[in-house]
Amino acid sequence: MKHSQAGKQVACKQTGFTLLEVLVALAIMAALSAALALLVSQVLDARQQLSEVRSKGPEQLVDFLTRTDRQLSQLVIRQAHERGQAVNPSPLTLQNNNQELYWVAAGQWVLPLQDYASRLRLWRLSWNKEQKTLLLASSGLLDAADKQVWTVVDELEKVTALNWAFYRDGAWQNTLAGSFPKGLRLSITWQDEDYQRLILLPELMFITPQAAATNKGAGDAVSEED
Repeated sequence: MKHSQAGKQVACKQTGFTLLEVLVALAIMAALSAALALLVSQVLDARQQLSEVRSKGPEQLVDFLTRTDRQLSQLVIRQAHERGQAVNPSPLTLQNNNQELYWVAAGQWVLPLQDYASRLRLWRLSWNKEQKTLLLASSGLLDAADKQVWTVVDELEKVTALNWAFYRDGAWQNTLAGSFPKGLRLSITWQDEDYQRLILLPELMFITPQAAATNKGAGDAVSEED
């Protein structure tokens, strides 16, 4: 009987952990946790550095021009007003010594603007020569009685030169005067390198009063025949 109890005590002692074993296990776990934390920190730092390099590299330029292209390709005939005056009397307008381009686009861009009822947005691509910054901004207040409230969508720094060209009648021209152009060429100098972006503009249908009267007369004629 005594031998059986002694055997059980020995078995119990063998199945447990000594204090030294517990301390060794805790030390190993602490070392592994520290190594894992260091690895995660290095991965996050590498990602942040890569993101900074990409944001300052050509991809930043491509992203900016792509956003601008997307909004210009959705241009619509719509006048916007500020303090009772038309901001863009034509669908595409250059202002401020040709440093600002205005247009209205019907896009699906979600912005924190005050006009949530309409997808129409007034867009402005402007170049600040002193700050060397090209800004793409938008406003939903197409018929603002006061100053337009602008939201900056994207910006491109280190732009030292900007030039526009518009394609109409089979040639590139430096003015918007005349018929609506079929294309736009944006030339900029960014980080001491020259770049160009060709943008295809949408086909616009202009309805003149004479054409509207003709269409109305045709509609009346059809109604009389019916």
